[in-house]
Amino acid sequence: MRRQELECTGHGGEPVPAVLYLPDSALDAAPDDRGDGGLPAVLLVHEVFGVDAHMSHLAEQLTAEGFACLLPDLWSRTGLPGPAPTPEEPAPEWSGDTLRAAVNGLADRQALGDLEGALRALGAHPEVDRERLAAVGFCMGGNLAFQLACTSREPLAAVVDYYGRVVYSEQSSAKPIQPLELALNLGCPLLCHFGELDASIPPEHVQQLEERLTMFSREFEIVRHANAGHGFQNDTRSGYHAAAAGTAWAQTLAFLRVHTAAN
Repeated sequence: MRRQELECTGHGGEPVPAVLYLPDSALDAAPDDRGDGGLPAVLLVHEVFGVDAHMSHLAEQLTAEGFACLLPDLWSRTGLPGPAPTPEEPAPEWSGDTLRAAVNGLADRQALGDLEGALRALGAHPEVDRERLAAVGFCMGGNLAFQLACTSREPLAAVVDYYGRVVYSEQSSAKPIQPLELALNLGCPLLCHFGELDASIPPEHVQQLEERLTMFSREFEIVRHANAGHGFQNDTRSGYHAAAAGTAWAQTLAFLRVHTAAN
């Protein structure tokens, strides 16, 4: 596996650092993964905790499955807005107030512009097939991945949203549009994972999303994971649920393979 540090051009022309993960060689990928134009690729959108060991591990897992994977740092302008990992404490706890302030303070327009730039950089890489790009996001990143699926001008073959909020508790200049209102514009197949015990995303919000996407005849699947709460995929934090995480990851890989398959 190879790691390359890139600088993408994000919102307002600002540089956004990112790490690109590639198989040791494109030739090492299975024939069905390669295609004539290069590798399928995933834009990985991090949680509020930033580019930490958990996100890096997920990038490595995706790369081991034959995908190129780009992990941009959405906190690069301001710095991480909470306690940073250390060797002694790789996943420090954030207070509820810190979490809310961080998420509410990141302007959607800026983050989506940064992700759009990351998609451009990923699609332009010589070992990547621009027609086989997907995005996978978690928590704050799941919300942004969903919005990207509805707004991106870059081609997206598929998007996976892990417990991304679709209804904001309040709107602001940073969050001027309810994500749910973008459902009509969904431009690619979507897979969503939600925990049935997620206190931050009420079941009625998930139901509203399902009803909107059905009404607009969009291609989607919503999976509700029993006995799992918010952040169930993150094995470094207290919300981890091993059974739900394993099921969701297998479903995610199968979904990505179908929708980024070589023609």
